[in-house]
Amino acid sequence: MKTDHRQDTASAVDVICRKVSTIAEFIDVIRVRVDVFIIEQHCPPGWEPSEVDKTCDHYAAWVDEAIVGTARLRADEPGSLKIECMSVLKDYRHRGVGKALTDCLVEAAMQRGFSRLWMQAQAHARSFYELAGFRATSQEYDLYNLGIPHISMEYAGGTEGVPPAG
Repeated sequence: MKTDHRQDTASAVDVICRKVSTIAEFIDVIRVRVDVFIIEQHCPPGWEPSEVDKTCDHYAAWVDEAIVGTARLRADEPGSLKIECMSVLKDYRHRGVGKALTDCLVEAAMQRGFSRLWMQAQAHARSFYELAGFRATSQEYDLYNLGIPHISMEYAGGTEGVPPAG
């Protein structure tokens, strides 16, 4: 299934993205992940939050003072950062939230001096991430044996063809 990742400029929203800094914000981040991964995509209950959350930097996207998107950055080996758990609430997709969040994560990784930024993206989002400067480094695979195809992707730089954040 191919998904159209173009931003609907008529419904674009003003997005603020930054690192999560309070426990209340972290709880809201987990709520977004539960809504997207557990409720919408039918992943097993109990996966959110995970033990890995303790070692990650969490980022969120706010619209009208509400967290509507999130992702985390995890150092997985020296000089390498991995984007994980990227999720945007259904009502805010195609409105600039994912683009703003991805830009924020890339900027944060650059500020930390990474030599590699990568992810295991859901395959339906491949074209979105390609427009944001990522390139596929694998074939599709079923990451957690849940029937949700994933693809490994690595940041290659550039954001040609990416619509401006809402």
